[in-house]
Amino acid sequence: MPLYHFRALDKGGRVTRGVLEAEDERTLYQTLKDRGLLLTKASPQRRFSPRGRRVQKRSLAEFSRHMNYIVRSGIPVVQGMLDIRDATKDAAFKNVLEMVIRDLRAGQSLSFAMARHPHVFSKLYVAVVNAGEVAGKLDQTFQDLAGYLEWTMNLRSKIRQAITYPIIVLILISIALTIFVTYVIPKLVKFIMELNRPLPLPTKILVYFNQFLMQYWYILVGFVLFIVIFVVVSGYFERMRLFWDRFKLKLPYIGSLFAQLILVRFVHYLEMLYRAGIQIYQVLSIMKEVVNNRFFEQRIEQLRGLVLEGESLSNAIEKVGVFPPLFIRAIRVGERTGRLDEVLKELGAQYEEEIDRNLKKLVSLIEPALLIFVSAILILIIISVIWPIYTILGEIK
Repeated sequence: MPLYHFRALDKGGRVTRGVLEAEDERTLYQTLKDRGLLLTKASPQRRFSPRGRRVQKRSLAEFSRHMNYIVRSGIPVVQGMLDIRDATKDAAFKNVLEMVIRDLRAGQSLSFAMARHPHVFSKLYVAVVNAGEVAGKLDQTFQDLAGYLEWTMNLRSKIRQAITYPIIVLILISIALTIFVTYVIPKLVKFIMELNRPLPLPTKILVYFNQFLMQYWYILVGFVLFIVIFVVVSGYFERMRLFWDRFKLKLPYIGSLFAQLILVRFVHYLEMLYRAGIQIYQVLSIMKEVVNNRFFEQRIEQLRGLVLEGESLSNAIEKVGVFPPLFIRAIRVGERTGRLDEVLKELGAQYEEEIDRNLKKLVSLIEPALLIFVSAILILIIISVIWPIYTILGEIK
């Protein structure tokens, strides 16, 4: 059914705007009338799709937190979602909630209604909600989901803060070098060439570098474009994605940070899904699609196969061979004590502390490296320009 953007008046004469799904305008008029609203204007609107405006992660986290309060308070789910829909300022999320509410009124389960919008409610999210429905623990389910979403946002915020400074510095350096190479250096080179004196080696390098850029700048631009296009296109080929994902994990220092980020996500996913009461083999099937690394996806698929063959989770993890000893020992202890969820929670906290330390170390290494890089370039340029001038002044004396 099409979506309509409408404007209506309530019984108090106040204007209400929103988006509603209806077969036609007459049905829309009747639906709003049943809600005590008088339709004054309606216009068709394209259905929201994953390629349109994206739903904000913050909106989904707030929705989960509010659903926890609603279910725990005994308020009917449909009524609670109507209140959330009316209160949210995220237009894209409001459209999705409208369609979920329609499915709920048609008799569908909440997890089924959410599963029809995978661009908003991930497979993991839907699986946890479904487990909560079956176990009758929807309030705890939404509390866990809200905590998980807030954790992912905090993790992204930490990573963003760690890389913001280096990125800004690199951009400023690039702009400064571009201006220097295209405007300042040509004038300096022209002045030096007019001196008609033998040039020292650093100055020759600067002159040749300037001449190359002026004559063959399109080669440099073409090379950069080729690299960008190659990286983008390679993402569409499975073997290339596997190669890049393995390559990232082997990078010095940064590779271990990538691995830790994958492990901490793995631990949190496993904890939440296990606590929701989902079978381990189903948990691994879901996690294979959300770790966002082809190399680890293959290993998780191997892990799932071993579990289906009857192996314990800890033994299967040990046989796969990509998880660190600490991880294996923690899983084994959790299985033997029957407190796997608590062990996973403690393990996740430990990995988070380690990631915080490594991010701070990375920033502390990048800052002096950038300073040395900029200083080296400036020193080279200064020597290249001043050396011949200083030589001529010495000849005059």
